[in-house]
Amino acid sequence: EADIGSLLEATDGYSGSDMAALCREAAMGPCRDPGFEAALLSGVHSSEMRPIRLSDFEDALGAIRASVGPGELAAFEEWNRNFGSFQSQAAKRQAMGGVSGGGGST
Repeated sequence: EADIGSLLEATDGYSGSDMAALCREAAMGPCRDPGFEAALLSGVHSSEMRPIRLSDFEDALGAIRASVGPGELAAFEEWNRNFGSFQSQAAKRQAMGGVSGGGGST
């Protein structure tokens, strides 16, 4: 739990795309271990590889940074508040004056 919390703090401001890149980079950690290539060439099955560790994510944080700055993120959040998706279908119907968007009755 504490590991996840520290990872969440370290990735504050990361976009979904940034998080995907971070996970891809961390997943490469076991592949960078000494002897991995030789083991792979000798026929070691992928199930015998070590699992991804917090240290792999910590290493990945050195390579993958947030691609959106705080100012850009604040502008996007403001845009989303003004023009973005509705929190629920009920809020959408209310904003649209009770018009149904799904072909059924309201």
